[in-house]
Amino acid sequence: MLAQAVLASYGRPTSDGIHTGQLTVTGVSPCPYATYLNYHHLDDDEFDPLSRLRMKNGKWQELEVLEDLKRAGFPLRRTGNDQQTVHVGKSLITGRPDGLITVGGKEDLLEIKAMSLAMFTNLKQKGLDAFPGYKCQAQLYIASEEMKNKVEGEWFYAKHKDSCRPYDFFAERDEAYSKPIIEAVDEIVLGGIEVSRPAKVMPICSYCRHKKFCWKSELYDTSGIKTMTKDEVVQMWLEGQFHLDIGKQYNEESRVLLKEYLGEDDTLLVEGNDTLLEVKKLVSHRTSFNEARFVEKYGAIALAELTEEKPITQMRVRRRD
Repeated sequence: MLAQAVLASYGRPTSDGIHTGQLTVTGVSPCPYATYLNYHHLDDDEFDPLSRLRMKNGKWQELEVLEDLKRAGFPLRRTGNDQQTVHVGKSLITGRPDGLITVGGKEDLLEIKAMSLAMFTNLKQKGLDAFPGYKCQAQLYIASEEMKNKVEGEWFYAKHKDSCRPYDFFAERDEAYSKPIIEAVDEIVLGGIEVSRPAKVMPICSYCRHKKFCWKSELYDTSGIKTMTKDEVVQMWLEGQFHLDIGKQYNEESRVLLKEYLGEDDTLLVEGNDTLLEVKKLVSHRTSFNEARFVEKYGAIALAELTEEKPITQMRVRRRD
């Protein structure tokens, strides 16, 4: 009953006084045809109550992240209800960055996104290349009239919705990327040109919300995926996986018994018909880096300046049915 009432309250759209139907930065795409569709409202989203509730939740998540950043000691400006309106290109389309943040004495733009596990993982693996819309938004904010001579880039801060795990990186200014996008926007808005659909499916299409409108079917990102037929290798892997699973089960059950037999002793010898097992209690000492104590002593900004992220390549094999 309560849930139904809440969803019903979001049955009708409400205006925030900012998004009034005109083209804004969030409606611009690296694909000129997608921008054309958004400008002329040829394939507008129809939001259901759950979608509106989810968007409202995103705003609350943003406010929470701002509090977290303040707690960590980062100076913030033009956030929340004080967000600055910026203008892009000759057509002066508007946008509202999430704010400005000072890191290491340098003020740059700040963008905050709350993400599902799939999106959060994709962002960590591929960066903004996996989110063309976010990348476009970031670069247009950096290239705006108000920011182009003021900032060098944008801090992109993502938060996993369920675990609250944070992740961030710095996106530098890329004029080679943003310039043709801005020129295309100006031609659409000021020049009144008509843009045609691309002649064939492009890699960016799989990320675009207009893909069904353009191609009448769902599209999937297949970049980085190679396919081959090798049944003998698949069967070998399946058989090995079966023995691994059985072996893991036996191993875990035996370890429970051996731990019980070992008790408080340091060493236990267990004799079988042909094999003698030695069970030893091992105590290891590991040196760890205490981030909390470091932040307490030197500040969160010092931690951010010293932190480096290095990619580690691994391989995972799993069964897909």
